[in-house]
Amino acid sequence: MNPLLQSRPDGAVACAEGWAVRFLAPDLLEYSQGQAACLVNVGSAASGSERRIYASESSSSLFPQLREHLESALAHFKGRYVVV
Repeated sequence: MNPLLQSRPDGAVACAEGWAVRFLAPDLLEYSQGQAACLVNVGSAASGSERRIYASESSSSLFPQLREHLESALAHFKGRYVVV
């Protein structure tokens, strides 16, 4: 687990490097870095055993480390998640 990450009381996972991720709904995450933010879709695998975070749909030059940040936050989420 990344020592720079902390779970906040509001359910968000925040990093000392200035980014955070939080669930807005069971199928939607908000990723923010500084003053910028983007929405990330979450879906279920066909088997139903894990939830998929669709980082590739939201990646852009504005958030070059989106996938890596989401992967490092996985351990703080309740349930089984995978970044795709």
